[in-house]
Amino acid sequence: MLNFLKQSRRFVNSAEPVCIVLGNESCDLDSAVCAVTLAYHYQQQNVVSSHTTRNFLPVLNIPRCDYALKTEVNYVFQQHAIGDEHLTFRDDLQEDYLTRSEFIFVDHHVSPFATRCLEVFDHRTFDEKAQLSNVCKLHIELVGSCATLIAEEVLKSMLTPEAKATDSETLFTLLRSTIVLDTVNFSESANRATPKDFEICGKLEELLRKLPNSKPLTERTKLFDALVAARADISSLTSVQLLRKDLKILSNGDDSVNIAIPGFPMLVQQFIEKPDAANAVKAFAEETNSAIVILMGMLVENGQVQRDLGLIDFKCNELCKIIGEKLVQSTEPALCLQHYENCNFLNGSFYKMGNIKATRKHVLPLVKQLLDQMPK
Repeated sequence: MLNFLKQSRRFVNSAEPVCIVLGNESCDLDSAVCAVTLAYHYQQQNVVSSHTTRNFLPVLNIPRCDYALKTEVNYVFQQHAIGDEHLTFRDDLQEDYLTRSEFIFVDHHVSPFATRCLEVFDHRTFDEKAQLSNVCKLHIELVGSCATLIAEEVLKSMLTPEAKATDSETLFTLLRSTIVLDTVNFSESANRATPKDFEICGKLEELLRKLPNSKPLTERTKLFDALVAARADISSLTSVQLLRKDLKILSNGDDSVNIAIPGFPMLVQQFIEKPDAANAVKAFAEETNSAIVILMGMLVENGQVQRDLGLIDFKCNELCKIIGEKLVQSTEPALCLQHYENCNFLNGSFYKMGNIKATRKHVLPLVKQLLDQMPK
């Protein structure tokens, strides 16, 4: 795996045809691991992405300077001696290189490069506005982790007679770790895991135990606790960095209105108690040119999940009110928002999320729908 990543760096901005395996812009563990493992697997197995290339380049969809914010990604990759010098980031690539490359999307399917995309692996509901080409192969299924879909593809092709030798231990371990984290260790209360997540994770564990000279598997609970601790290790991050750690930005049709939706590995109520939180959110809104900022927090303690949400207006008061009403009244899904009456942070509206199964993936389409309905 490490050798592949080192060698893949030679494709960066090269004249050689290449297929970029691109993760999503939040670059969480699921996105990063899926990009790296699928590119590695396809390169090792000589999968032909089209008539033009057998070269695959995994790309993390963030600027290189933001990699330090992805504490759980750093932690997991470092377990396999993978450092940032072995990885390729979005701002490493020149514009002309992007416009002539082919793409595979993992953990997302809406992108400016959609018309050049040959294949998609995603666990979101399909967006009809994705603008993918007719030849794009879709693997879209509402499982708990996109890594489950990548692992399914890996396992399916590795069991064929044509399969080539590969670094199975690193490959399987990365995918297993991601599935365990994304499904909240198969927690019943979180309800993120599907039967396929259970099945695929079990197969990975079975194969890991059978590998020659295999190490004892870290028990799932210990693995999950270590991953949650790494994700929550924000001791070295400033409040502004925390806002950028896990960020999604939505825009309307002409990009005149942005809504930033940062996610925290802590509750919003904890974040806004920081002495510099107000200044950080103001600076963040200005930096991202965001009319509205929606803060989303999650805290996992003793296997129990808590979620909350904050809605702060900077430039679009009427739209902000409409979004708040939509989120409160939503039934598909029901977020079960409970208003914090005495929270006066930046004149925002703050809520406890009674439905802990609802994530940012459920909030995004609700907000995007209202954004798209804005008069142009």
